[in-house]
This record gives sequence, structure tokens and C-alpha cells, in this order.
Amino acid sequence: MGSERSKTETLNREGAPTIRGRCMCGGVRYELTGPMFDVVHCHCESCRRHSSAAFVTTFNIDKTHFSYTRGTPVLYKSSPGVERTHCGRCGSPISYENAREFSIFACTLEDLTLVKPQAHIMVGEMLPWLDFGDDLPCFEKGLHGKPPIGHGPSNLPQVSGESVRDNSEKTNAARDNFARNNAA
Repeated sequence: MGSERSKTETLNREGAPTIRGRCMCGGVRYELTGPMFDVVHCHCESCRRHSSAAFVTTFNIDKTHFSYTRGTPVLYKSSPGVERTHCGRCGSPISYENAREFSIFACTLEDLTLVKPQAHIMVGEMLPWLDFGDDLPCFEKGLHGKPPIGHGPSNLPQVSGESVRDNSEKTNAARDNFARNNAA
């Protein structure tokens, strides 16, 4: 292992780096061996609820390059086609998955210097009191599809508090309905 390689990053048998992460208490640990892509700051209401934070930073990986090495996270089906995981002991969010992507919450990495955000997504749901100094591209919804609506969230038209409340009410009602219809 070279001196410039992180303690949390080693080489696997094929020569690719093995990157490690964990929840807050260490009860759930994982390794990944493939490239991280689509590193974003997500401002959607669902990610805020899952993380109890104003926004989250996530990255996508090919799920075949990911494995849990300790513990098993709790699975929560948060909405149709969406599964989120978290540690059952400390509550740390670990992943988000739908039919198109498998995302890991970046702050679970043991070495956060391995990620560099590329964009802000779901800025149509961004809280009006957030202020950023970056110049990253901003997407109304997801990263793929439509072009960015601007660069640097502070340069975008501010989302109104009324709009955030309306979206939260609509999202919470849909989530509650989903939970009622899928109760075990």
C-alpha cells in the first residue's frame, strides 16, 4: 500500500481500489470496488426526511461492486419502487435504490476526500434559507435528462416557503398513503 493511499482505501485482487464506509456506530460496514459517479447534493423532501438534514450528498455505484462486510441495514420502502436503508442501531442512512440507480450517502465513507460533488439536483425543492457559494450546475429534477437550469444555487430564483410547504404536504400525504397500503 503506497503512502499516498488512504487507510480506508486498499487495492483488491484486480488492482482496483477498495473503498470502505460505515454507519455512525460501526454496526454496518461496507466496501465498494467500482467507480463512484453522479456525485450530487440532493435537495428533495424525501432525502431531507430520511437524513434529518437540509440536503444530502450521494453518489451512485454499480451495485455488483458493493457489499456489506458487517451487519445488515434495515430496509425501508419509502415510496413506490424506492428502497432506503439505514443502521438499525444508530439510524445512519446508508443507501437509496430504485430501478435505475443505487446511491450511497457520501458521509458514510470513511474518507470523504474521495468524493467531489458535481451538481445540485431537485433544486425545485431546495429550502429557501440555504445559501451556497459554489458554481455547480443545478437541475430542477434529476441529473440526467433536461439541461441544468442554472449554475450555483445562490444564482437561482429563490424557492418560496409556500412552495416548500406545499411540496412537503403533497409528498408526506403520498408517503403516508403508501405506508398505509403497504403495512405488513
